Amino acid sequence: MKRIKRIALVALLTVGMFSAISTTEASAQAAQDFTLVNKTGVEIYALYVTPHNADAWGEDILGADTMPNGGTLDISFARKEKVKFWDLKIEDESGAFIFWESLNLLQIDTLTLFYKNGKATSTFIAKDWNLQGTWVGYYDDGSKSPYVWSITQDGTTLSIKALKGSTAKSRGIVQGSRVTAQDFATKNGTVTEDGLEIHWSDGVVWVRQ
Repeated sequence: MKRIKRIALVALLTVGMFSAISTTEASAQAAQDFTLVNKTGVEIYALYVTPHNADAWGEDILGADTMPNGGTLDISFARKEKVKFWDLKIEDESGAFIFWESLNLLQIDTLTLFYKNGKATSTFIAKDWNLQGTWVGYYDDGSKSPYVWSITQDGTTLSIKALKGSTAKSRGIVQGSRVTAQDFATKNGTVTEDGLEIHWSDGVVWVRQ
C-alpha cells in the first residue's frame, strides 16, 4: 500500500535550507510542486531537496518518518519560489547516500527514483498545468489588450470564456505545457515554465492574474 504524505517547504537560497510554511500558503500550487515515487529498492531514511546552486543540503524533510520502497510522497513549495533546478539526496538504513542532480522541477509532475547496479536513474511525468483563473491579454508589442479571459479546468479539459472585451468562448485542453483552444482561430499556445503566462501562436500573451 502506498503511503502518501504532504510536506510544505520553502527554500532559503542563502543557506540551502528548508522551513515549514502554513497550511494556507501550502494549499496554493507552486510551480515546483511534485510527487516523488521511491522505486530504488531501499527504504529511504532521510530525504534532502535543495537548490542546485546551494552550498548546503539543509534538513531531512522526512523528519522522524521513513519512505518505503514503492512509497509515494507529495512535496510542496511556497508559491513564491522561483528556482528551477534542484538536487535530491536520499539516505538508506546503512547510512549510504544516493544523489540526483539538476532536476528541473518546473517541468516535473511525478519523479520516480531508481537505483540498480550502483547507478542512480529517474523517470518523470511532465506537468499538466493548472490554468484555472483569470488571464489578461497583451499584444506582441507589449501593449495591453482590452480582453480579459476566464479559464475553468477539469483535469486536462478547459473551458475558456471572455470576461471583458468580447463574448467569445472556447473548449480547450492542456497537455504538459501545450494548450489548445479548439474554437479559436489561434488554437495553439504554450505555458511558460513558471505557469504564469500562455504564449499563443499569433504573438498574443495571456498573463495570469
